[in-house]
Amino acid sequence: VLRPQTSSFSRLSRLSKLCVTSSSSSVTTSSTTTTADTSILEKKLEEEAASSNSKNKSIEWSEMFGLGKAEADLYTLFCGIRESIPLGPSSTKSKPFVLKNNPSSPNFAGYFTFEDLAKAVDEDFLDAGQGTTDSTKGWKLKTVSNPRGQSFEEARMTLEDVETALERGTVIFNSAGAHIPKLAAATLASVDATALPNALNLYVTAAGKRTSAPPHTDKQDVVVVQTAGSKHWRVYSPPNPNLKPMADMFARGKGDDNLPLFSLEEVGCKVLLETTLTAGDVLFIPAAFPHTTDTAADGMDETSLHLTFGLDTRIWGLDYLSLRRLVFERAGVVDTALSGADSNNLAVLATETEQNPYQGKINMLPNEELRNDLLEPLPMGLLEENESEDETMIDTIVQRLKRISFALDETSAQKIPQEIWKETVERLRRHGMALLEIHRDMYISAVEEGQTRQEEAAMTAHIVSSSSTKRRTSLTPEQMQRLSVFRVKKYFDKIDVCNQELQEWANSGKKVDDGANNKKKKSLPENWAFEWPLKVGDKVEADLGGAWFEASVTNVNHSGASSSFDVLFFDGDRETGLERSQLKLLTPPIILEDEVDTSKMTKKELKRWKKQQEKKAKHGL
Repeated sequence: VLRPQTSSFSRLSRLSKLCVTSSSSSVTTSSTTTTADTSILEKKLEEEAASSNSKNKSIEWSEMFGLGKAEADLYTLFCGIRESIPLGPSSTKSKPFVLKNNPSSPNFAGYFTFEDLAKAVDEDFLDAGQGTTDSTKGWKLKTVSNPRGQSFEEARMTLEDVETALERGTVIFNSAGAHIPKLAAATLASVDATALPNALNLYVTAAGKRTSAPPHTDKQDVVVVQTAGSKHWRVYSPPNPNLKPMADMFARGKGDDNLPLFSLEEVGCKVLLETTLTAGDVLFIPAAFPHTTDTAADGMDETSLHLTFGLDTRIWGLDYLSLRRLVFERAGVVDTALSGADSNNLAVLATETEQNPYQGKINMLPNEELRNDLLEPLPMGLLEENESEDETMIDTIVQRLKRISFALDETSAQKIPQEIWKETVERLRRHGMALLEIHRDMYISAVEEGQTRQEEAAMTAHIVSSSSTKRRTSLTPEQMQRLSVFRVKKYFDKIDVCNQELQEWANSGKKVDDGANNKKKKSLPENWAFEWPLKVGDKVEADLGGAWFEASVTNVNHSGASSSFDVLFFDGDRETGLERSQLKLLTPPIILEDEVDTSKMTKKELKRWKKQQEKKAKHGL
């Protein structure tokens, strides 16, 4: 029988004493700002610890799903972070911190071990990537395993594949919280505590790696829970975005963007925290704060496993920058302040909205405070049902959004009809609530699958115990249909539909009028997402064995009547030679009646067409 745990909040209430640990006397942290952040957390948690209701809240939540004390402690942890820790990339508001494990606190050590990973690989169809280890180049991933034959069993990744990859670098299981039942329970704890559609990645690193992850930044505010082994971390202040404005500040050091360790000081980074996490420790890193890791220190002789919980706000457009862009799209007003467009031209607007909002002019703003305001996440709790506070929160967001928008560009902001501001906040909130529900359902289904597997294992335990040879689990046809690669896809499809509906809503408010002409949009084919010609730079989702991952097209290979495509994923991994049916275009193209589709032109035809357009423009045609 689970009983309320009094140590959960008392552990967190001591955060101010443990928030910065350093293995080097040269490491410095802004003590004023960090103390202010953690003292707020301490106060909040002490208040909750004094309340009998809050002491029971985590246990009640855990029991509701048939989970245990560890999940209750994770729920407690994320409740404390939600209440007290500011999210976002602002170096004046956000600070990294580490919470060291101790005997009187909840113990996350051993929550997920290499044996747990071996079991997950054995009973499912999982995929993983192996990270590069060059600290002078961007972090890239390559596939851990490739099919050894045509059969299902020959296509499954094995534990031996993972162990071989570990000899070369860190093995990353992206979205492990959606695929591995035990980690789905942990992810569900973070989702319900924060009311955000979060995700969880699993990182596995062998001992003795001088660089297990080169310096890089993340889009998410991340909570790292070390569950086995140990790992050394260095966390830095964000680089100055003005120095490389076309780089995504939330993806520095990934893919083709290099953020070498030796250059961090040159781009304005300072070491804020240096620590070695051991099993049971917790680390918080704000979004856009570079960090690098290794497992090379003496005494690190055990494989390191840690869970990274991504508090996903920017991933789902839940910040003021994305909200402002949505307002401008809905109103049909060109964003001259941040888009690069200089006239009210719908074709330009359609092109600009496909670009990464975290590149370009946002990084060139001279007013750092205004940039931080734009990048600030929307308030936690926005995606929860709370009739007594909903209207107040929405109005507060509207007023803050308008203040930021008018401060950035008063002329453009004045073109927005008054009703658009509030209706856009309300629509984004409904969108976020739908995403949150999809994520909850996805994690709950994984938890239930784990419970089903336990029941099945109990029924066949006598058969397994009588076998003298350890064999890989053979799956029945019914079990194969329940594999995560199939289970997760339907939820990703729902997310796609949800995102598409939001974009269609934004587009439906546009006024297609450039002044002299009133051009109508061409209707798109019903299956445009899989049929429309792709070009370099298009944002797509790629089908990798039934799981869909967001990527961008990097190359189009024409061969006779057919084409194949190369793509780059957000984490730097690449795939080549994909067919059109494997790629789903994310944004519906807006084609005006007199626009020409240039995607199928040869280089010679395209050059001739561009010269014709230049000639027409010169003569005012």
